[in-house]
Amino acid sequence: MTAILLAQPGDRAALEALLAELNLPSAGLDGTELWVASDHDALLGVAGLEVHGTVGLLRSVAVSPVARSRGIAAGLVAHVIEQARARGLSDLYLLTTTAAAYFPRFGFRPLARAASPAALNASREFQDACPASAALLHLPLKETTMTATALPIPGTQDTTRTDALLDTLRCPDSRPLEFWLHGAPLVSPGYHVTEVKAVSIEAMDCGGRAASWRETVIQLMDGSPQEAREGFMSTAKFLGIYDRVVARVPVRPEAEVRFEYGTATSPALQYHVSHVEEQPERLIVHLRTPGVQCKAGDACGVPAEAEAQADACAPGSGCCGPQVVQLG
Repeated sequence: MTAILLAQPGDRAALEALLAELNLPSAGLDGTELWVASDHDALLGVAGLEVHGTVGLLRSVAVSPVARSRGIAAGLVAHVIEQARARGLSDLYLLTTTAAAYFPRFGFRPLARAASPAALNASREFQDACPASAALLHLPLKETTMTATALPIPGTQDTTRTDALLDTLRCPDSRPLEFWLHGAPLVSPGYHVTEVKAVSIEAMDCGGRAASWRETVIQLMDGSPQEAREGFMSTAKFLGIYDRVVARVPVRPEAEVRFEYGTATSPALQYHVSHVEEQPERLIVHLRTPGVQCKAGDACGVPAEAEAQADACAPGSGCCGPQVVQLG
């Protein structure tokens, strides 16, 4: 089973050999916290974190060619991101010449080299280890002033962010991925991921308040009887499909993620994610049914005839409820 552990002094020669094999620089490793993925003492991959004041540099992400397509790189990157957050860093950066399309799935976005913080400019990667043509990518680690598209969905609570779900699924070892509702399996074995949608919503509630937000909707569909006999899709395959989509579709990491599923006998619904249960032999995504509520909250109450024509809710106006009709 693959484990991610802090590198020890005895790992240094093997780490440098792996980096050299993949044409990655090893200059400046003395100031880098390195994490290794290994299986029965065999080195499979490495990723490093350099701390420069309040910001960090993700570097030296490398996976042995014999261990590719096992989610090792994703597990290492997710681990370093969590280490950076645990240290209270505000931002994480990286330089790459070949993998700029890989890292946006973790929330990294391209940034002009001129916009890099001064603390990073003194690092070996910025000075001479990476060429000037290397792309700079940036991941904010702390919430800043929220834009309209990053606002939570009005009137809802306990939503699951897209990046939070994906980070959980990027476990070092691939396992069958199941979807349950109310404690029982909902989606049958052999299912397909048919669509990933980045949805932008502009809305106004019954109180006249405008809002906008983003959602990620992942559509699932039952497969054939033969596919059902082959079992559930693995987390590695699910992530492979997702990653291919988000390389071309602007999925927002902070958007709520929902799963859309229906059958020939039941209509398709979009389910919220409750939580993910990690078991040794599988991962279970627990879903909950969607609900409808008045997003204007306490502003709506008992209808008031004098305010029935108002543009916005006022206390006791009952603006989103049925009009009371007096019978003579």
